[in-house]
Amino acid sequence: MARTRPRGKGERAAHGGSGRPVRKKGGRGAREKRREDSARVPAAPVPVVDPMPEVSSPRQESGFLSYVRSEFDTFERRPLCAVDSLVLSWIAYTRLPDALFAACTPAGIGLRELLRAEDMPWMVRRTWDPESSRDLLFAVCANPRFRDIRLADFCFRTDPGREEQFAAMTFLLPGGGVYVAFRGTDSTLVGWKEDFNMAAFCPVPSQTEAARYLTEAIGRFEGPVYVGGHSKGGNLAIYAAAACGEALQTRIARVFSHDGPGFNDEFLATEGFARIRGRVEKTVPKSTVIGVVMHDGDIRRTVVESEGVSAAQHNPFLWAVDGCAFREADGLSVSSRSFDSLLDAWMEKYSYDERGAFIDTLFGVVGATGAERFSDVRADWRESLPVLREAVDALEPEQRAFVVDALKALARTATVEKAAGAASGVLDRLLPSG
Repeated sequence: MARTRPRGKGERAAHGGSGRPVRKKGGRGAREKRREDSARVPAAPVPVVDPMPEVSSPRQESGFLSYVRSEFDTFERRPLCAVDSLVLSWIAYTRLPDALFAACTPAGIGLRELLRAEDMPWMVRRTWDPESSRDLLFAVCANPRFRDIRLADFCFRTDPGREEQFAAMTFLLPGGGVYVAFRGTDSTLVGWKEDFNMAAFCPVPSQTEAARYLTEAIGRFEGPVYVGGHSKGGNLAIYAAAACGEALQTRIARVFSHDGPGFNDEFLATEGFARIRGRVEKTVPKSTVIGVVMHDGDIRRTVVESEGVSAAQHNPFLWAVDGCAFREADGLSVSSRSFDSLLDAWMEKYSYDERGAFIDTLFGVVGATGAERFSDVRADWRESLPVLREAVDALEPEQRAFVVDALKALARTATVEKAAGAASGVLDRLLPSG
């Protein structure tokens, strides 16, 4: 498999030396030109968004950050657990500067090499909770359980043409074995569009890329293989494990999805998923939104006690941990069960083609502003909102209602800055439904 990462350059170079996307005339960012035709099979509906709370959200005092700061057993003494999986899945959100290009090789780098004071603000800035992410990174690199792990085969791509946002890391565990982590959605329009496409197509490009990446990792490294990710990364982990082939599946020890979206019934009926299903574990907060999108196929699921309200619980720093395990809740909250019912109703209402058309329309409206991220729309709202209003006014009534509702929800969830609520309020005034 040809590796899809910038040769001789780190992730920062892919975004421009300043850490920002390179802007070209018309608001389009730098993009890779490679195109591939992916066979797309209609999937179950419902836009798969990745809502995260604002940076100011409180962290869970007994959460996985506390776990990393207090549990020092090595992997030889205590095997990898679900909380370890969440730790490594979250490290996968860390952006890597040019100087750490060795992380793109099979030999990799030691995790402690991530502690670069000059790059740290940039490395965690695009995570959903930069302060807690920085604290977790420091704790991981100080903990004898994690600090000798090596980070290898880092792969990163954002391709607007293929509507793909993908990143993966392979962690070489002390004593043998690897953990393959897939990154969840970032804040780019490309990443969000791909998530929405999961409502109409299967596989999306990042799922195909994940299967290729895992296949190569299993063939390259020895020992047991663990696979996981948070949010969309959890979906990619399950898809890749199911699609990598029967012979390679025998190497997979466990698969983890941390509040990831599910799949359509056609995928869940495949032989590949049936073979791996017993090794899949899913953790969701009690008021999950993302975790009830689409279906899971009767995999093992743990509902975790968590702070925050509704979609804010997608932030794993709010999840409770007791000792070396997640603190289990009695079940999903009323709000989560209600949202699940609403999603099922949406799935039954529209055909696959109609869902695809709605998604294209939504991102066509946002793309009219020239923005590359939803936060760009908010940052330049004096110019962006009149453009949005003009584009929305040109839509048919049913499309207009869908786009306006989606934009209001995305304003609350896609911008991690403290002004997310204010941005949604402006949209309420300037883009009334109907």
